[in-house]
Amino acid sequence: MDSSALKALFLQRVSLGGNELAAMSQAFSALYRSFQTDVVGRVRCSPMKGTTYTWIDPPSGRSENVCLFFHGGGYTMGSTDDHLQLIASLVEDSGISFLGVDYRLCPNDCFPAALDDVEDAYRWLLAQGYRAEAIGVTGISAGATLVMQLLHRCQSKGLPMPAVALVMAGVMDFSYGRESVAFNAKDDLVSLQRLEAISSHYLPEDGSYDSRDLDCLQQDYSCYPRTLFQAGDREVLLSDAIACFSILKTAGHDVALHVVPGMIHCGQLFSRDFLPGQRAMAEAALFLREGFVASNPFSVRGMGERKKQKTGH
Repeated sequence: MDSSALKALFLQRVSLGGNELAAMSQAFSALYRSFQTDVVGRVRCSPMKGTTYTWIDPPSGRSENVCLFFHGGGYTMGSTDDHLQLIASLVEDSGISFLGVDYRLCPNDCFPAALDDVEDAYRWLLAQGYRAEAIGVTGISAGATLVMQLLHRCQSKGLPMPAVALVMAGVMDFSYGRESVAFNAKDDLVSLQRLEAISSHYLPEDGSYDSRDLDCLQQDYSCYPRTLFQAGDREVLLSDAIACFSILKTAGHDVALHVVPGMIHCGQLFSRDFLPGQRAMAEAALFLREGFVASNPFSVRGMGERKKQKTGH
C-alpha cells in the first residue's frame, strides 16, 4: 500500500469534514483497530485502577527504563487502546515498558487540560521512584505536541528533564503558516481546514491560557533531552518538525530528524500494510533502545534494586 491508497482508504472510512465528534471518533477507532496484528496479544496490558493510565509491558515484564505515551486524535478523540498497535510494536522492538495516558479531551476540556494531565502522569512516575534518567516521553500527532509542551513545563516548573523524547509529527506552529501546510496539502490526510477546526475546539475563546505553554518552540532551553523528530515527507506538518529540529540543534541540543520518504500523517499507525510506516517504526524503536544508553550509559540498576532503594529494604 502506498500513500495514495492509504489516503483513499482513510477518507473512505473517516469523514474529516463532519461535525459529529462522537461518530468521527468511532470511525477512527475502528480504522486503527482494523490494522492491528498479533503483536498486541504478545505484550502485557495492565490498566491502572483509579487512573487513566495503562501499562504496556514486554513479555519479560516491566523494564528498568519506561516511556510515557500520549496518543493522537486532534485533542478531541483517541485513546491508548486505539493506539495499541503502535505502542505494542515499540514495546516489543525496543524492550521498553510504556505507560499510556488517556488525557482529557475537548470540547469538554480545552487547553491546557491535556497538558496538565500529561504533567501529572510524569510527576506520578517520578513519585513511583523512577528517576528522570529512566523516563522517556513519546507521542504522535496531538500527543507529539504534548511531548514538546511537557518538556517546556519541566523547564518552567523546575522538574527534571526526562532522558529521551520521541516526537512523531505534532503541531508546533498554531498559526499553520509553514511551507509544508501548503505544498503537502494534496498528499496528506490532514488539511488546513482540519487543523483550524482542531484549534477551534482546543483553544479557549477567551485566551485564558499561558501562551508560553502553547508556543513552546519559541522558548529558550537550558537543557533538553535526547530527541528524535519524525515526520513523513508528504505531511503538512513536515515543516514544523524541521523547524523544531533546526532551532534546537542550532542551540546545541542533542536532537535528530528522521524524514520518512513516502509517509503521510500518522503513517506509523498503519505499519502492517504501509511500508513507510514500517520504516518509521523501526527507526523509532532503534532510537529508544539506543537513546537511554546514550543518555545514561552507566545505568545497570534493575527494578528490584530501584524498589529496594525506595523502601529501604
